[in-house]
Amino acid sequence: MNSLLDKNSLANTVNNVSEALLFGKKISEKDKKEVSEFIVNRQGKFGSYANMFAPTEYDLKNDLVLFTGEKIKTGAGKSHMLGEESSRILRKLNVHNKDVEKALKEADEGILSRIKASQDDPRYVHGTYCCKSCTCSLWLNVSAGGLGKDTEMLKSGLKWLKKFRDGNGRWKSFPFYYTLYVLNEIDLKYSADELKYVAEYLKDKKLRIVQDKYGKRREFIIKKILEKV
Repeated sequence: MNSLLDKNSLANTVNNVSEALLFGKKISEKDKKEVSEFIVNRQGKFGSYANMFAPTEYDLKNDLVLFTGEKIKTGAGKSHMLGEESSRILRKLNVHNKDVEKALKEADEGILSRIKASQDDPRYVHGTYCCKSCTCSLWLNVSAGGLGKDTEMLKSGLKWLKKFRDGNGRWKSFPFYYTLYVLNEIDLKYSADELKYVAEYLKDKKLRIVQDKYGKRREFIIKKILEKV
């Protein structure tokens, strides 16, 4: 098995680990150590969002391709979403040492300070952040224990998601497959309503999915959702 670490790209590294986690592949101790050290060393570096984990130079020059294939083009969006996803991966790797704990603490403090600062905005909804794509990555981080594992964020955020149902099994303006990915990662006691909503659509529709790595991930996620509900 090839190394999960891509020294040139935080995004690729995160996606490599995310794929191993999704498909239940064993992650070696060597990979856990290499990836955790790499991510920790990106904390607070140039290009980081709110003192989280910084994209590499390669990541900054290219679109961020999410785990399910959608693209994020804005600099702030790339940096924020990579910060949230990197926090999740560090927790999922379950490597415990002072460097990891310090990096996660500072990353959490950074994004929580931004969330707190945005609470004066009359449009603020607890459990959301910036745009719909960024909000999904926030949920992904919280679902893994990030931001104090604030389950009120998930409950409030998913209640907000419900408002964007289009009545046809999707959500207006949300990246569809990435949203499915995130919902599948959230504890069922919080995500059940939205999974039941989308499951009816997934059962009835024969989605045309290209058989590349993103397509295989999408199909597996759909399979897991339908098994749950």
